[in-house]
Amino acid sequence: MTTIRILLVDDHKTMLWGLERLIQAEGPPFELVGSASDCEQATRLCAELAPDIVVLDLDLKGSSSLDFLPALVANGSTRVVILSANRDQATLACAVKLGARGVVSKEAPTEDVLAAIRKVFAGELWLDQSLMQALLGQIVAPAPKADPEAQRIAALTAREREVISLIVQGKGAMNKDLAERIFISERTLRNHLTTIYQKLGVANRLELYVYATRHGLS
Repeated sequence: MTTIRILLVDDHKTMLWGLERLIQAEGPPFELVGSASDCEQATRLCAELAPDIVVLDLDLKGSSSLDFLPALVANGSTRVVILSANRDQATLACAVKLGARGVVSKEAPTEDVLAAIRKVFAGELWLDQSLMQALLGQIVAPAPKADPEAQRIAALTAREREVISLIVQGKGAMNKDLAERIFISERTLRNHLTTIYQKLGVANRLELYVYATRHGLS
């Protein structure tokens, strides 16, 4: 039977005493290797003892354990189980992102605490359904809505953009004069304009001019 070496971190003496008695009473494969009540002590003991599991309270004497949680798992072998009264899903999700592999409420039965330690030691996650959904919601975020104007502009060909630039710079010049500038017939220019009007949802040259200057197409 593989021994599970455990370090307990909690600043509440009564809670810490209860956790120590729980681990000691359970016996093999659980082995209590140390206890800490603040972040400095926890970090030092974790570096010295390299426990398999750290059972960690999120709030230690007014400071957040999130600040040093990454240091606890930096050796690549220690895994963290959060034991906290904090119900804020964003905070708990942040703890998981920083390296925690289990989250157990302080109100949970002792059987859940022991089960979480076993599961996390075995390389599994111990998270309740709501927290898992919160994490998945952050990973699988909805795709941003496409900008309809950007789609319209992207549909323009290089020649159509050239015609638009010509209209803006022409400032009211006749179609015939504009066509001559880019060496096409007036009819071809009108055909280009008809297609551009349809793509951009404008009705005439004036609306095209306003649209083009607004969206930087000049």
